[in-house]
Parts: sequence; C-alpha cells; structure tokens
Amino acid sequence: MGFRFLHLADVHLDTPFQSKDKQLRIYLRESIRKAFQKAVDIALSQRVNAVLIAGDLFDNETLSFATERFILEQMARLKDGKVMVFYAPGNHDPAGAAYRRSTVQWPENVKVFSSGEPEVCPVYDDQGRLLAYVAGVGHETQQERTNLVKSFPDPGHDNVPYIGLAHVWVMGSRGEAEHDRYAPCTFEDLLAKNYAYWALGHIHTRARLCDRPLVVYPGNLVGRHFKEEGLKGAYLVEIDDTGETKAEFYPLAPVCWSSFRVGSLSAANSLADLQEHILKAVSDQMQEEQLAYDIMARVFLEGPSPLYAELGNEDNTRELEEYLLVSLGFRHVEVNAGDVARPVLPDEYKGKPHVLGAALEIIEKAKTDPKILMKLKPERLAGCTAGDNEETLSYLLELLQGMEYDVTARLLEEEGI
Repeated sequence: MGFRFLHLADVHLDTPFQSKDKQLRIYLRESIRKAFQKAVDIALSQRVNAVLIAGDLFDNETLSFATERFILEQMARLKDGKVMVFYAPGNHDPAGAAYRRSTVQWPENVKVFSSGEPEVCPVYDDQGRLLAYVAGVGHETQQERTNLVKSFPDPGHDNVPYIGLAHVWVMGSRGEAEHDRYAPCTFEDLLAKNYAYWALGHIHTRARLCDRPLVVYPGNLVGRHFKEEGLKGAYLVEIDDTGETKAEFYPLAPVCWSSFRVGSLSAANSLADLQEHILKAVSDQMQEEQLAYDIMARVFLEGPSPLYAELGNEDNTRELEEYLLVSLGFRHVEVNAGDVARPVLPDEYKGKPHVLGAALEIIEKAKTDPKILMKLKPERLAGCTAGDNEETLSYLLELLQGMEYDVTARLLEEEGI
C-alpha cells in the first residue's frame, strides 16, 4: 500500500525581482507559476496521496489577486484528484490573522497548520485505510524565534509512519548562513522524534541532512538569482509498508541559474578570438542535464588579457553579453570582467629609470645574493623567523617565485607606467 507524497517548499509566488529588465522580471515571475503547476501535474500523474508544502508558498506583501486565484485553481485540481494538501506557513507567508494567508478561502482538501502548536492529521487512502500521520506547525508571525520542533509529539505505537512538516532553520545545515535565523532547531531535535521523514523548508539549498530518517530540504522551487544556482524542484517520497523510505528529486523549474569561469585569455588578441574562446569554454562546462532548461548565465573572465583595457569598458562587456546571448541560446547573460588583469612582461621594464625598474632589480639581486635577501627584514614575513640559515633563505626564495609579475602588475596599475 504505502504512502506517497510530494514535498516542496519556498515557492515564493509573487516574489519581487530586482532586475532592471521588465521582461525578465515578468519571465521569472511566470517561471514560478509554471513550476508550481508542474508540481501539481507530477502529484496527479504519480497518484500521490498528499502534497506537503513546507512554507513560503507566496510572499505576503506582494501576493496579487491573480496569483491567489492561480493558487486556488491548482488546489482545486488536487482536490479533483483526491489529493490532500498539508501546508505549513513560514516567515514569508505567516499564518497570523493580520496576514494575507488568513484571508484566503482554502478548499477542504487543504490543511493549513496555522498555529505555533503542532497538530497531527491522519492521511487515508481512497479505501479509508490509514496510511500515515502528518504533524505540522506554522509560523504565526514573520519573525518566529521559537524552537518549533521541540514541541512536536512523539509517534504512536501503531507502526503508522509520522511525517514532520515545518519551516525551520536547522543550525549547521548547508546554506543556513544565507537565511534568516527563524524557528531554530538542532539536528538532534529532529532525530529525537523518531519520525519516518522530516519535510522541511526555509533553506533554499537542496539538501538531504540524514538518510535514516530522511531529513530533507528540497530547496526553493525556482532559483531567483545567482546565489540560487542549479536545478530546482521537489521530492517525490514513498514510504512502503515495511517503513522503507525513498525520495526522488524531480527538477521542476524551467530556469537554471549558472556561473561559468573563463580563463586562459592570453591568446585572444581580438574580439573574434575572445568570442570563440568564451563560447568553447562555456560549452565545455555545460552539463548535459542543463540543456533542457532556460539558462541564466553569469560569465566570469579571469586572468591576463591583451584586451584588458577594452574589457574595462562597460559598453564592450554589454556587447559581449548580447553576442553570447544569441550564440549560446541562453535566456540571460551577464559578463563580469572584474578579474581580468593587464598582461605584464617584467623584462620590458628591467633597467628602466623608474620605481618599477628599481624594484625588479632588487628582486633579481635578492635571488642570488643572500645578504640582500636578508636585508628585506624577513622577521616581518608571516611564518618566517629572523635568522641567517638555510631554512630561512630557502623559504624566502620560495616567496620570490613569480614576484616579478605581481610587482609589475601592481606598480603598472598604481603608478600609471
């Protein structure tokens, strides 16, 4: 028989996007709707018993009437498919009477956990057989500081699995540093309850914190910016009659945010060379699974380039972005040339009557004359103690490796040589 459910979280319908491009903002907003609709499609096609939403279904301040209607239409589809919905509000869609969630007229198949005190709900199949219990709790305000997990009840003794549903911050979990520290709990708090599965939300990075029991953050349903890269979606979970739990990730977002790093720019002496080099480098880094999605790309150019001066011009990088957008077939491209360096040839400046020439001469002499090397006050160098011995000299010589290039690049920048 078993219990099958879809676990998603952090949908953030009607979340505000910061892009200056209005069409891009519209596209991203619609992407979240498409992903949520696809989640409902999966739930119906896979004949799940329930959909579990672990908070932040929408953003309280920006929820539009049109999106409210869209949410209710999707819930109605699930109702027609005899699928229960268990929804635990989070900090962006709190359950309190002062917030939008409380004004929505939810259909009868939707159970909203609207209190900071956990509730336990039985789940039955269409034959009336008890499949599982879902224990859930909701944020009553936008700044929930209580450890909500602590008050979850212990499971019964009838061998029916308990699933915990909550929007919480598990201390020490991956990605936690980038999120508000609301409803804090520990990993030990979760394990102590002996639940079959913890359906969590709040952290936008997908993570399986534990396999026995399964403790899962599905991540947000759609990435919203470059800090939320990779494929996004939900987990299809099945708990069989023996208590064995399996969870499979389903990518649902139509968009995938991705970053690419392109180095080895020295051989690109023209715009055409640079374009070809970037196209190959990005194509080589593309993963096959990404090809099915609209890519929002950020391309970092790094290292010495003969086009250093040109790449410092914003108009030129915008031109590159437009070219790459068409050539790669991506939805959006940003080029970051902040780490492109001026190409330096130290030999061209040796013996010249300026500070760079003098600095290069000192470095050259220090490589062969220990007395000069020791006069550079080695006691001020991290990890080096003063003393004229072989170990100190060897260490200092290692520090000199490549210093001509570093000194040349920095002084050319600072002195305008």
